[in-house]
Amino acid sequence: MVDRQEDIYDSTAAPDAAQDPLEARLAKWIQAIQALDSSSPERRHCLNRLVNEILRSGKLGHPQRSIWPASLYEDLYNEALQRTLLIICQTVEQYKPENPVMAWVNFRLQHQFTEVVKDYQKQGITQMPTGSRFPVRLPSLEDLPRSSPAPEADLPIQQFLQQDPEGLLKKQRLRERPDITFQTLAIAKFVEGKTWPEVAATLDIPSQTLCSFFNRQLKHLIPYFKKYLEV
Repeated sequence: MVDRQEDIYDSTAAPDAAQDPLEARLAKWIQAIQALDSSSPERRHCLNRLVNEILRSGKLGHPQRSIWPASLYEDLYNEALQRTLLIICQTVEQYKPENPVMAWVNFRLQHQFTEVVKDYQKQGITQMPTGSRFPVRLPSLEDLPRSSPAPEADLPIQQFLQQDPEGLLKKQRLRERPDITFQTLAIAKFVEGKTWPEVAATLDIPSQTLCSFFNRQLKHLIPYFKKYLEV
């Protein structure tokens, strides 16, 4: 058992000459993780360091970015990235050192993005419903709707989000942060026009967490939106 967390990562080991410094660091963290007990605090520490290195790498892929509206792509990508990082942590034992780490990560990210798109297609929802275009459907990439109109051009949805006639929007709360409700996020995103990173920075919580919570709750709230907005 390793006594100190800083000793887990052997910074003195010589990296493969064929690897760039990032790949060498990532491979060493994975090697350290694989050598530790799955329930040890040291392993959790190493997993956190690995995830942070991946997020800061600047080498994460952005699959299909050119064919999606920016506002929708952000939601799809954040959900796919969150799933990917979770799977990386759960399957790190399967990593084979002969493969570049970021190639392994981006392969899984590509797959998860495809799965997220499939999930959205099954739901038939691609963005917050607005007025008579409720709900926005995703029959094909060619038919994908463009970004939403400016907030001031869509008073019905603004009024609905702010008034919340039956109080259902404010009832849905983030478990780890009960002060954050679906209504809070919906108003910030679709009335105030903020991006998820901006909302996340204001609330001091990861944007992936907000997106995941928002998308889960939106599925259940669709009948509520239809009741008051469908024409």
